[in-house]
Amino acid sequence: MIEWFSENLWAAWLALAFVLLLFEIFMLDLLFLMLAAGAGAATTVALADGPPWLQVVAGSATALLMLGAVRPVALKHLKKGPEAQLTNVDRMAGLEAIALEPITEASGLAEVDGDTWTARAAGDFRIEPGSTALVDSVEGATVYLKPTLGIEWNEEGTVTP
Repeated sequence: MIEWFSENLWAAWLALAFVLLLFEIFMLDLLFLMLAAGAGAATTVALADGPPWLQVVAGSATALLMLGAVRPVALKHLKKGPEAQLTNVDRMAGLEAIALEPITEASGLAEVDGDTWTARAAGDFRIEPGSTALVDSVEGATVYLKPTLGIEWNEEGTVTP
């Protein structure tokens, strides 16, 4: 068994490359892909009947080169997008919220974009239930709201002070 393994070390390197590629599928950070490239280089040396120490050196050097030179460039290109492209909670600033209960600096609930959030007033004021407000910022699972500026009309069609 040991003799077969030493004669077919390329199969072990190939299996390692395959396992690393599977890890990469789940992690998606290009780390295991670079290590798999090193295992692929070791496989190539093994198939060319290189000695085991040369396989390890070639695999290690390739993996280090890929990690140090290729991965940073690849990540930069993968994460390239418009500077103004906001995602997750970063995009919430400025969205409209509806107060579900009175919102003060200490307590409150609001609905933002169809989801219920713990809400706090972003200043010394109170937002009444049913009123609309704007998201000022988000910290953890709490949205900080500021009231929307609007005109209150009474039943006679005049402005309420």
